Amino acid sequence: MTGMFFHAPEAANLSAVTEMAISGEMEASTAAGSAALTATTPMVPTADDAAFAAALNSAGAGYVAASQGHVAQRTAYAGAQNLASLSYVIQELMSATNVNNLI
Repeated sequence: MTGMFFHAPEAANLSAVTEMAISGEMEASTAAGSAALTATTPMVPTADDAAFAAALNSAGAGYVAASQGHVAQRTAYAGAQNLASLSYVIQELMSATNVNNLI
């Protein structure tokens, strides 16, 4: 295809696989550390320690939520890359077999 826009399905698929691998790694590392990030307890039963532990738990929960959102965005991006590749291949097959004249 010689046009302004060129799509290489194999490159897009490789990128999608890479995105999914990175997403899986991020998800696993966040899951492994989530207990330490969200389950802190006060060292001494005082109001200051309780407030500090609550602040740490809140910050940890925020980090876990942000990480999950990032993984979801990477996964959606990988899915879009796969869909683009599939659409391109189908369009090329239809063009090569002249499907428009058959319909």
